[in-house]
Amino acid sequence: MIEQGGGEGWDADLEGVYLDIARSTDPKIGILAGPGTGKTRYGLIRRVARLLSEGVDPKRILLISFTRVAAADLRDKVEELNETGASDVRATTLHAYCLSLLTREAVLAYTQRVPRILMAHEADLMLRDLGGSFGDIRQRRTLLKAFEAGWARTTQDHPGLATIAEDRQFDAAVLRWLKDHQAILIGEVVPLAYDFLRHNPASSELTAFDHIIVDEYQDLDTCEQHLLDILAEHASLCIAGDDDQSIYSMRYANPTGILEFADRDEVTTFQIFSCGRCPQLVIDLANALIRCSSAERTKNDLVSVHPETGVVDIVQWDTLDDEINGTIAAIASELRRDTYQPGDVLVLTHRRLIGERIRDGLRALSIPVESFFTEEELKAEVAQEALALLRLALNPNDLPALRVILGIGDDTGRSMAYQKVWAQARTDGTTTRTILERLDEGDDFGFRASALLDRFQVARRRVSELDLESLPDLVDRLFPDGTMETAELREVALAELEGVRTAQQLLDRLVVIITQDEVPQHPTFVRIMSLHKSKGLTSPRVYVAGLIEGVVPTLANRQGAEIDAAIEEQRRLLYVALTRTAERITLSNSLRMDFSVASAFGARVASGTTWGRRGSLTCGVIASRYLRELGPNAPRAVRGAAWLEGLTGS
Repeated sequence: MIEQGGGEGWDADLEGVYLDIARSTDPKIGILAGPGTGKTRYGLIRRVARLLSEGVDPKRILLISFTRVAAADLRDKVEELNETGASDVRATTLHAYCLSLLTREAVLAYTQRVPRILMAHEADLMLRDLGGSFGDIRQRRTLLKAFEAGWARTTQDHPGLATIAEDRQFDAAVLRWLKDHQAILIGEVVPLAYDFLRHNPASSELTAFDHIIVDEYQDLDTCEQHLLDILAEHASLCIAGDDDQSIYSMRYANPTGILEFADRDEVTTFQIFSCGRCPQLVIDLANALIRCSSAERTKNDLVSVHPETGVVDIVQWDTLDDEINGTIAAIASELRRDTYQPGDVLVLTHRRLIGERIRDGLRALSIPVESFFTEEELKAEVAQEALALLRLALNPNDLPALRVILGIGDDTGRSMAYQKVWAQARTDGTTTRTILERLDEGDDFGFRASALLDRFQVARRRVSELDLESLPDLVDRLFPDGTMETAELREVALAELEGVRTAQQLLDRLVVIITQDEVPQHPTFVRIMSLHKSKGLTSPRVYVAGLIEGVVPTLANRQGAEIDAAIEEQRRLLYVALTRTAERITLSNSLRMDFSVASAFGARVASGTTWGRRGSLTCGVIASRYLRELGPNAPRAVRGAAWLEGLTGS
């Protein structure tokens, strides 16, 4: 063991592998480290501190993490260092870095692209407008993810141009829509930056950094990993991550990339197995679970250095309603007894419906709680319309926002009618808005678009009624008090009013909050989110609800090798969820639920449907297979009512 560092410098209280990582001068470093091992705070951040103490220009140090929240956390940790220049170190996501690069280098302007990022519901409308034989909306979403990954679907694929004929047709159709609508996908910016750097060896960006440090490397796709290699050709590259926590196959993340990086001849590799977050029982269960992976494992098990054993509950409820209500009651009891504070409680579920019902139940008890699901504020069309109206008030030529307005109230977004308007715009070399204006003036293009025209006229009227100078009035008009569908948007907008001065600033803040899910690390309220969103979080008390087959793992719309891959990845997903807790975790499932809910969830039905309470159809469901993989130290499952009675003492 290396002797402990002394003094108050970068090596204070460092020893062992952490000291080795921080002081290494090797040009390529790979760190394989499990959850809660302190790789970021005691390895990566202390490495930055050493570089700063040695006089490295902070502006030539680039810190990259997967999410905006994680990047912000990196930035905060660096600024906590008592080193000159710490606040000048650049900490960002790879997507944000690439967008900045493309803007600075005028690549977007040169390629006639506009940095107007599409939101998820806007991208769905684009997919419906493409025409062609690209399958249903789910299949088109899958193709779009491959497009955003530079068509590198597997770890063997090199990112670049599409090679399959269908992919090339889809690629051309997407780019045509995006250029005509003056928009860009957030997933495009990395492939565009990668292509720019590959073909511009004289770019100053290739020598802009001396040190590049990347956290959560396993969450990157092949294109993103190749881009980092290019950026680091003249710089040291230190990457850290854990293939056991690779959970983003839906965006073609490359889980083997970190192992391949560590195996390179020029790379010095470090491994960290000591977990300071989770108690021993949780570590035992997490190790047992991940050992069930079919992949060949060469890493050692995690070792807990936590002084407590910890508590794990496996709870089975009769119905989904019982599970939701029981979870609410359990949280309320623990808070009432001051066993935990609201900010100590983290609730994870793979289905938004379960999370929102738990959230609403806690709010009814006046318990502070917030949920974090992707663009949940825009779930209702009324909310989508309100945000689109704000965009159009600020920029009448925001064509994606106009497209949202035109599609409201129709399951297909009126795509067939819109395709005719779009085709006419292409023929005339103009925009869809111009065609609609001409239709409104009486021009005849040989097709009918009365529904689109009605929506366009309503939007123009509503936009004309908005006062961009009075922000409180603007919020009231767009998100009226008492309107359930826009209640969350109103809450967010009101919270931001004090920090903004213009309607544009308000819009910018709303978009960031809606799309980037700023999950606080140290909240004063109960947090509810998907298992994916919990990555990087630590909480004393964790609940994981809805652990049934077909939900965890989700296998709907998959076949063959896709099923095997999903089973493997979602085992890793539960591994991530397990290792969020520092004290106690409750894993729960139900035996029955409404048949319609089970169908929507994609749950595996265990038995025939029966008539339930109040005449509803109910069906049996099956506990997640992963609960059987938790090993011999896992506690025996208990019935929900008995568990709740023991917890609450009632």
